[in-house]
Amino acid sequence: MKLTPVGRLPTQPESRIWYRALQPQFLSSAALATAHTRTLSSRFSDATPANPRFEILYLAENQQVALFEVQALLGSPAAPGNVIPHPRRAWVMMNVTVRLRQVVDLTDVAVQNLLETTAQELTGDWQGYRLRGPATTVQQPTGSAPTQELGLALYQVPSLEGFRTLSARVPYNEVLAVFPAKLQPGSRLEWLNPITGNLESIP
Repeated sequence: MKLTPVGRLPTQPESRIWYRALQPQFLSSAALATAHTRTLSSRFSDATPANPRFEILYLAENQQVALFEVQALLGSPAAPGNVIPHPRRAWVMMNVTVRLRQVVDLTDVAVQNLLETTAQELTGDWQGYRLRGPATTVQQPTGSAPTQELGLALYQVPSLEGFRTLSARVPYNEVLAVFPAKLQPGSRLEWLNPITGNLESIP
């Protein structure tokens, strides 16, 4: 993966409804919360409690993808009949209205070519980079995964508010990653909380 072109990638606005699945205990107080992501490792962030990073919010293009992303649905969507719901957790769905001014589309093959990356690299293993070590059979590579390095590079681009990319769980669909701390004037994330009846938003 080549990160030097990151600052020159084409951007576009994003304005539609995206989805987030979360457990019901977080619905009333933390539906759009992202503070915890500063210390939580994910596909596009190598954050840890000892090494905090940026806040990031992941949304999915439809409800099914959102459920696969949080492993509320187990199995492979490519194998009909082999998908089952998680038996021990309940989930609720958020419809989030997104209005962003500058987003990079990593699902665009032309953008992937500029970065010298592929759909396979964007959706592939990232957890192994922190799990491999002296006690494992395969000990290298370790450190930050290429997608995590890309996430940091995208965050550091001035005025960039997020990016679209392939879902790692359903690679023929997409997800949206938003940098809440970088929303520009006029950009907004909104959803109607059914418990409080209030319209909640970032910012």
